[in-house]
Amino acid sequence: MTKTLHEHIADPNIRKAVIRDCVVVLEEEVNKKGGLSGLVVKGGFKVIKGVGSGTLERLIDWLLDEFVDAMEPFYQQFQQIDEAARPTFARFVEDRTDAVANALIGVTDQRRQRAKNKLLIGAYDKLRPQALQHVREGVPSVGRLLHKYIV
Repeated sequence: MTKTLHEHIADPNIRKAVIRDCVVVLEEEVNKKGGLSGLVVKGGFKVIKGVGSGTLERLIDWLLDEFVDAMEPFYQQFQQIDEAARPTFARFVEDRTDAVANALIGVTDQRRQRAKNKLLIGAYDKLRPQALQHVREGVPSVGRLLHKYIV
């Protein structure tokens, strides 16, 4: 029986490694941003990181299960492909960039509706108008990150 994505990251040490890798990927993606929208993203990211030490890690940990839930249907589709013809999960995800980006944005939109921290809400609201494009740009990195933990 094939493991689910949740089962792949269930071990606390694996989960910690996934969170650390998510921080690295997020920082790399933010650093790539340029222009006016890049300034907004970098400013919002700075606000989130400025809330306190470890805030980014806690935020990722807080969202991780829901992100994995959003990625699970893609993983199950991936598992249905004959192994001989199966691409890497990273490639599979990249080929579905729009659908993956919409699924991931859906998670943060739902969380924003339940959020209480006004500073984080304000940062999210500032970033949200361009969020889909930014998430689309990060989908290949998400695919590579997850692939690392499912092989």
